[in-house]
Amino acid sequence: MSDTSPEAGGRSRPLGSPHTRSLVAAVTTAVILIGLVALCYALGVPYLFALASIAVMTALFEILDSLRRSGYAVAVPVGLAGGYALMLLGYFDRLSWSAAALAGTALFALLYALRPGRGPHAAGDAAWTLLVTTWIGAGGAAASYTLTLHGAGGGMRLLIAAVLTVELFDIAAYFAGTYLGRHRVAPSISPGKSWEGIAGGTVGALAGGVVLGSLFAHLAIVDGVVVGLLAAALAPAGDLIESLVKRELGIKDAGRLLPGHGGMLDRVDAILFTLPFVAVYLVYVAL
Repeated sequence: MSDTSPEAGGRSRPLGSPHTRSLVAAVTTAVILIGLVALCYALGVPYLFALASIAVMTALFEILDSLRRSGYAVAVPVGLAGGYALMLLGYFDRLSWSAAALAGTALFALLYALRPGRGPHAAGDAAWTLLVTTWIGAGGAAASYTLTLHGAGGGMRLLIAAVLTVELFDIAAYFAGTYLGRHRVAPSISPGKSWEGIAGGTVGALAGGVVLGSLFAHLAIVDGVVVGLLAAALAPAGDLIESLVKRELGIKDAGRLLPGHGGMLDRVDAILFTLPFVAVYLVYVAL
């Protein structure tokens, strides 16, 4: 999440500083997003996949465009094509072809690096293209694959429940970090994140996981607890990784699309980092 947002456990802020974003704007944006998810859920799997595709591809474009604006000559069309290919492979249950999609992304990014006027760091530009495509695309593939689990309705509910578990971590971390945050987690990367915020977020994620485990016939409470623990461990890691990349690029937000939240990547970074691990657990252990 953005380094300037008002949170000391999930979203960052300098400890003890006033909030730098409007909470009203953030809540309003969140309500609109929840409404869109509810509408797509009512319409069915293809619509929820379309909404997920828009979110993931917007996030991928934001980071590719941020790299380009920071002086890296990344292959934006190649990255977008590779990321969407991963989402389609997840949606059509063809994840075994993901290696081919990533290999194609790498090869075309390297071919793009051979062009005239390629700049002084062409191989590094190709590496950045492949890295962010894998990072964002893997989360998108996990989201689209989860939609196919145990029939249409079951997959949609599983995906929404997993996302809400991560969001509960974020919300609980926001308040715990804001009011209790004293001990910083990684001040050189994201000065506002505190251990108190992460502790509060863990409570929120575990609560969400318990609810998830109790609502699905194919899951046990312990499965929900594991999902909650995965969210608690990986959501802050996803936040910190985005903060690390933004610091290297010298930017505060990946974009300005969502009032109160920054860009789409600032909104979904933790979700995209957590979903692949949750999907692996659901497929190979829980279901």
